[in-house]
Formats: sequence, C-alpha cells, structure tokens
Amino acid sequence: MRVESVRWLSRAALAMIAAALSLCLSVLHPAIAADAKLQGLQIVFVEPYGPHSVTSIPVTLMRSEIARKTGAQVEIVSVGGKAGGSALDYVVKTPPGGLVFAVLDPISRQLAELDGERSDLLKAVQPVAKLSAGISAALIVPEVSPIRTIDDFLAQARSRQLRLAHLGRRAAFGLEVAMLEKKFGLSFVDKVVGTRAQILEALASGEADAGFLATITLPPSADAPPPPVRPILTFGAQRNPKLGKVPTFRERAGDPKGSITSAISLFAPRTMPHEFVVTITRVLDEVAAEPAIKKAAAADNFPLEVMPASAVAAEIARSARLIAQHREYLLR
Repeated sequence: MRVESVRWLSRAALAMIAAALSLCLSVLHPAIAADAKLQGLQIVFVEPYGPHSVTSIPVTLMRSEIARKTGAQVEIVSVGGKAGGSALDYVVKTPPGGLVFAVLDPISRQLAELDGERSDLLKAVQPVAKLSAGISAALIVPEVSPIRTIDDFLAQARSRQLRLAHLGRRAAFGLEVAMLEKKFGLSFVDKVVGTRAQILEALASGEADAGFLATITLPPSADAPPPPVRPILTFGAQRNPKLGKVPTFRERAGDPKGSITSAISLFAPRTMPHEFVVTITRVLDEVAAEPAIKKAAAADNFPLEVMPASAVAAEIARSARLIAQHREYLLR
C-alpha cells in the first residue's frame, strides 16, 4: 500500500514539476517563450535604397543573429521608389499573418506626403522600433570635380545653376536641398533618381555636379570601400569624426539650429498582431546589444541603437516641424 502510494505520488509530482519548470522558464527567461512564437516562420525586412544604404545596413548586420535567436527565416528585400512608398506598399499589401516589416527613414515619407503623394501610407503602418541614432546627410561631388570645398561650391552655384542628384525634394535629402537654397539664396536644377547607386551613377557620368549621400556611408567600412566622391559639407550638429576636415552646414551658415538628422525606423502593418510586434522589438533590442553586433556596426560606421515605438513618434514630430519651416522650398 505504501509502495503503491509512493509510486502514484511520484507520477503526479513529475507532472507538477514539469509544469512548474515550464512556468518558471517562461517567467525567468521570457526570450525562450517569446522566441518560440517565431520558430519556423519567415521574417521579411523591406527597405527602399539597396545594398550598403542606411536602410539596408542595420538589418544586414542583425539578420543572421535574428535567425539564430528566433529559428525564423530572415529575408531582406529592396523595393525602391516613391521615397519609401513602394516599400510601404509592399508591406501594407502583405496578407494577414505575414511578418513583413518596412525599414525606412520616416522623414522621406513625410516629405513625399507633403503634397499628397499617397498620404495614407504612414497611417497604414504602425511604428515598431527605432534602429539608429540620428544619421546626417553629406553634400558630395565627384572625386575629379574642380569643386574642392563648400566655398568653391557656393561660388559655382552663384555663377550658374548647379545640377544636384538626389531622391527628390519630397524624399530623402529634400530638406538639405531646401536648407541650402533658403540660407544661401540659391536655386538648383534637380536630377531626381531612385537609389543610392543612381546618385553615384549621375555623378560619375557628369549628369550631376553634386549630390547627397548619408554621411556614414562615405568612410571605408568592413563591407564596402568608400565611394568615389568628395564630401564638402555635412548636415549633422557636429562634424563626423572620420571626416574631420569637412564642415557642417551649421558652421558654414552660422546657424546654431541649422542641423538635421534622420533615424532609421521599423514599421509593420497595423493588422500585425501585437504579440509579434512586441516579440520582434525585444529580439532586435537583444541582438543590437550583443558585443559582436556592436563591433560589426562600428566597423560599418553605423550608429545602431534600438529604441521603442515612442521614439519613432518623437522623431516624426520633430521632422514635421522642420518640414513646415522649409515648405516653400520643398514645393518648388
């Protein structure tokens, strides 16, 4: 009787212990329970500017580790055009249940929607996380250009209309164009293209005298040599340490508020279940904090920094104020 009782209690105890261990693991190590939600699924990051661009770098850096931690398949898709609008369209049209995210610089979409270009797109997605600290743009010229400095550029721009290669006034770099025109009383001819590679092509072919690229993509990195261009001005609040001789717009214009940066951010369809949004945010935060990922980001000159959705909302509000200040020039 006693032996049978002990055996019966042993079976029950084993079941209770197993349940308790499962509960403890999910409480003490939520990553184990949460990451299981993504096991075997496909995660797609859609970005607009192509390889080695500021929207491609953060997800490229974290791709393998996200896959390892979650057991999901991770894919990066480049869909250029319409200031990130094509990438957002791709995400918004994803069938319910798909884990598809847009990686954007939100200010580009805000600019595109300034005059009604698909003004519903940003409203159709929800911010998930900020993936970077502020990233500035640089005014660049071809390496072989006779324009050596910002003073050379301004002198040339006052004698003739220079052709600027960029993604459109109501896209990334549009505010930088407007700031130059407003502060220095200039007017440029726009050479509008769709990608980073096309900006470089326009400069190499002589179709443009100058253009813009993200400052962090100009110094050599672990994955790419420096592009064949010369930076002559940056738009951040301070000089880039790796481009220490290149002045800022703030310095040259004598305007203490004359700086602008954009943070790369992640968006999801509003139909995506909240549990998946929370899970991917936590996974990104953990991956970005890993020493090996930090080292790789530094080698790529990328200011990797994962912040919550509220930080994206604050970034969008700040950009809206800058856009309002330069509206006249943006709508030229």
